Amino acid sequence: MIFKIIYMFFAGYITIEVEGFFIERFLNICKNKKIFIKDLKREKSTYIKAKILKSDFREIVYIAKQTKCKLKIKKKSGVPFFINRYRKRKIFAIAILVIAIFIFIATKFIWNVEIIGNENLSKQEILNLVKEYGISAGKLKSEIDIQKISNDIRLNRKDLAWIGINIKGTNAVIRVEEATEIPEIIDKNEMCNIVASKDAVISKIVVQSGTARVDVGDEVKKGDILVEGVMEGENMGVRNVHAEADVFGEIYCTKERKEEFVQNITVKTGNEQKKNEICINKFKINLNKGVSKFENYDTIVANQKVKFFSNFYLPIEIKTTRYVELKNESKSYSEEELKQKIENELEQELEQEFEISKYEEENKNRNINVEVEPDGINVKLEYRLREKIGIKTKL
Repeated sequence: MIFKIIYMFFAGYITIEVEGFFIERFLNICKNKKIFIKDLKREKSTYIKAKILKSDFREIVYIAKQTKCKLKIKKKSGVPFFINRYRKRKIFAIAILVIAIFIFIATKFIWNVEIIGNENLSKQEILNLVKEYGISAGKLKSEIDIQKISNDIRLNRKDLAWIGINIKGTNAVIRVEEATEIPEIIDKNEMCNIVASKDAVISKIVVQSGTARVDVGDEVKKGDILVEGVMEGENMGVRNVHAEADVFGEIYCTKERKEEFVQNITVKTGNEQKKNEICINKFKINLNKGVSKFENYDTIVANQKVKFFSNFYLPIEIKTTRYVELKNESKSYSEEELKQKIENELEQELEQEFEISKYEEENKNRNINVEVEPDGINVKLEYRLREKIGIKTKL
């Protein structure tokens, strides 16, 4: 039965309605002539609905006349009718052919590069790196030697412990493992100094071997010698040694800002406009004419590559530009609101610059100073961060 259904689809079939007093005779003649009838529905004794093959239609018309039944065509389905429907639409057929050829050719190229595993290195930095070795959007897949590129990058980049390249469909997946920087280990038998790893104020120094060149409270710059790898003795004189010491320093992080109680701020009105573009490499099709009618607005751009399934990208990108209307208005802050606002902003800036959250509580001291003036508030936020600052360097 299933094969007959498939055959009907490709051969074409017609949904008909037959009405008359001799329906039984009509059906018996069809059965005798071995006419295939599918989905037969008999709603009343004088009315039936069914599907027949396109090739049997003339025979059915003759049987209907023979049994004095009325015949109506309700629907024509299947491949022959579809082709007949669009046979005169040459542009449509050509367009389908061009699209099919375009997709076939597109599968031979890479149209997207995906980066996985990067932390310290930015995505753009890795994209630029693999582009130097021949992997980028628009490159022919057959010209890319994955193994050679992987080996060359590993040899030339010390900041990458491993890189794997896998091409799936039109997507090149780049997986990386960044190398962990290992501090230079100096043998105990080698002579060395201990120097400052950053600018700081010395808070504690305990020397096991060598001669301290700084005291608690001294300000030092990055690279200054803290403990020199020399020892002096009455009997042995001056001799070079392997310096050993624990040196702690305090780093001062300060941010200060003054703001007024009444401020002009920019807020969104809730109105926005969208503009869409279809980008095929450097060729662009603008689907919306004109520019934003807003006097003051923020522009947000989002790009989305066209793809089928998960790894079949096409060289087509949908660019959506949103124009979000803004307006200026006056806002009044209370003393506490303004203090909290400035404090939060300074905290974020200091965290971004010095990564304060990585320090344990006993190694950081926070101090905030607030000066209230007639027109606003001046806030000064200071952190004192305590950490080991001594690193060894060979003499």
